Amino acid sequence: MRKYQSQDQEAIIKMIDYIYREYGDKIYLEGADSDLLDIEANYLQDGEFWVEQASTGQIIACIAVKKSTQNSSNPLIASLKRFYLLPEYRGSGLAQQMHNTVIEWCKQNHVAQIYLWSDTRFTRAHSFYRKHGYEQKGIRDMNDGAMPYQEYYFIKNIM
Repeated sequence: MRKYQSQDQEAIIKMIDYIYREYGDKIYLEGADSDLLDIEANYLQDGEFWVEQASTGQIIACIAVKKSTQNSSNPLIASLKRFYLLPEYRGSGLAQQMHNTVIEWCKQNHVAQIYLWSDTRFTRAHSFYRKHGYEQKGIRDMNDGAMPYQEYYFIKNIM
């Protein structure tokens, strides 16, 4: 796994679109996925974005984290974002390695909690999150994609 480079942008967008199409959806750069049009500004100022490549050079996975503080009395929190693996790499241990990288980054950056929103259709991902100590806390309706969808909220204490 390596840190994002600007030349990765198009391949990341294509990979995520491919994964969305597994679920009858598509990438929506005009709304929900507009952060991918400027990964540097959206992730690299207060976080990190990583990719995994196959031996062919193809981007096969990505993951990002972005920290934020709600106010000075709250612990530092971070959002887990853009955690995607092509289908043929799921179950290979790669997701675990990528997640470990994010958790280590959080510890180094004094992040006490990590949270994420995940499309309700991504049931395999939800099993992964629960297995790794995330608690499912809520659900919301979304209208910023190519079609309406719902997301589950997950949170995990790190420190």
